[in-house]
Order: sequence, then C-alpha cells, then structure tokens
Amino acid sequence: MSSFLSKINPTTKSVQREYVEKRKRALFANDPAKTERVRKKIEAVMAKNGVAGDWHDTYLRIHRTLQSRDLTINFEAGNWFKTENKYSTYGQMYERSVGSDGKMVLTDSDAKNPAVARAVADDLVTIPEEWANAHPFSQRKRLHRAMNVSGASLELFSTHRTIANPGMAPKMKGDKDSGYTTKNSDFKPKARQVFAALNYGGRLHGSCTYYGHSHIVLNPELKTDAFFYPSDTFYIAHKGASTQASLNTIGALTEHMSMSMMDLIWRSCYQNLLLPDTDSGDELVEAHIFRKLKVAEDVQMMVLSRQRKSSEEPWSNAEWTHIVGNARKWCQRNSVRLVFASP
Repeated sequence: MSSFLSKINPTTKSVQREYVEKRKRALFANDPAKTERVRKKIEAVMAKNGVAGDWHDTYLRIHRTLQSRDLTINFEAGNWFKTENKYSTYGQMYERSVGSDGKMVLTDSDAKNPAVARAVADDLVTIPEEWANAHPFSQRKRLHRAMNVSGASLELFSTHRTIANPGMAPKMKGDKDSGYTTKNSDFKPKARQVFAALNYGGRLHGSCTYYGHSHIVLNPELKTDAFFYPSDTFYIAHKGASTQASLNTIGALTEHMSMSMMDLIWRSCYQNLLLPDTDSGDELVEAHIFRKLKVAEDVQMMVLSRQRKSSEEPWSNAEWTHIVGNARKWCQRNSVRLVFASP
C-alpha cells in the first residue's frame, strides 16, 4: 500500500528512497565501455609512476581506500558558534529556503552558492537527462518532477555555455532582490541533497578549506547511500549525471578525473600519504546525501579550528573563548566528540 501511495502522492522520504535505489542500480550495471575508459586512466597513472602489473589490482587498491575515507562537511567556526547553536539537524539550502508559508525562496546570500547557478548545477549532475522525457506515469518522470527545480538541461548548456546564465533555468522565476523560486509545483525542496565531501587525502582541516577550516566527520554508514563526484560539481555540471558514482563504484570516479587530480589520488589512495590542506574545488571529491542529517545520530566528531582565511581578521582571545564555549555545548548536547585542529 505504501508503495502505491508513493506513486500518487510521493513524500520527501519516498522520493529520496526511490532516487537512491534507482541510481545505485543504474550505476552498478555492467558497462564495458566505461570499464575500458577507467582502465586507460589507471594504466596512465601507473605508467607515470613506474608501476607495472595488473591495472585492476591498482584500481581495487584505490577504490577500497576511497571507500574507507571520512565523509566530512567543512564550515567556518564563527558562522556556527558565534552565537549558541541549538540546531539538532543539518539542513540543505533548498530546505532552509522554505518559509513559514511553505514557499521556497532561494537567495544569493551565500556568495559561494549563487541561487540560479547552484540550482542549475544540482539539477544537471543529479537528474539523468533522459528522465525529462520518460513516460508520464513512470518512476523516472515522477522523480524528475519532484526533484527538478530549474528546468536546466544539457541541451540548454550547449547554447548558453555557462550554468550562471538565467536562460539555463527556464523553470525559475524571480530576481536578486526578491529571491528565486520555481515554477515546478511538484518540486520537493526537502528531497534534495545535503552537500558533503570525502576527505580522501586525510587533510588536517577537512576536505576543502574554501568552506572553512573546521569540519565535522559524519557517520560512515551514510556513505552507503551517498553519491560521489570527481570535483566540485560547479565545474563538471556540463557533464551531467554521468560523473556520478555510488560507494560500490567509487573507484570509477577516476574516469573523469584530471591527471593532476589523479596524482593526488595516487599519493593518498595508493601510496597512503596525507595531503596538505586545499581550498580548490578541483581537488574535491564531492558527496551528496539524500536524507536529513540528525546531529546526534549522524555526526561522529567535530574538528574545530581557530584558523581563518588570510583576508579575515583573526579571532580575538575573547571571541575565540566564546566560540569554543558554544561549540562545547553543542557537542555535549548531541554526544559529538570535540577535537581541536592545530593550528
């Protein structure tokens, strides 16, 4: 009965569950052409590093190491703890943009995630292109209606050439002053992804310091239903969902990695070396999680850092003491282990 009802009146949970199951099945399907492309990439990095042998053995070593790395979210300490943080969940941008009237309004308040470009990129990398033209009563079409906010397509990208062009988002309306919403009445904001990243390099300050030098480490069980990308998705949106991998296929991300990224993967996942901090999205393995994160259940540890970007004023001793106090309260309330990064 619940399966039938989800077809005529899908809930946030049913949309997320169906999406995850459908994409995992698709990504796990045998694809000889993809395997061949991965083989060539692995053999190229082996040759560059003077390593002989079976490419598949090397692939499995990289694949299994990627699977074992921490799933993290970077943040800036002051943004979370300058005032007491009483949140028990971690919401994604679409969910946070829903007002008391039930309407979603996206804004450009986060300079790192401008509304239209973010929505377009998310649609392109999340929703396979063919779902838009699926049978009206199919699961694929139902998921497309529930998850597509912008109306973006790879065909439109071939015309506009940038995800920041408003023409890439025919289903969005609004402006910078009033904010942006969607014309898609079936869109479910809470069904969209939480953004995280895989700290494949064991970096001291998390996966990417562009988002802050502090980070939380998530429950490893979340990786099972997460999806991964070989870069910040802003940079690879034009490739669509073809860049996506599940935990069971995560080694195949190498297909779409640049050789500079492959060098980092080689050092961290083959040679098992720790990598220095990075603020580059080109060096990111982005992760998308399709469920609400509950802090007490899904956050294992928080690594708090006093470090800020060089363009920002350092925290005073009093400010930092206040931030640490609020962080301790939050961790104690949610049974999260607190450690401090050095520096």
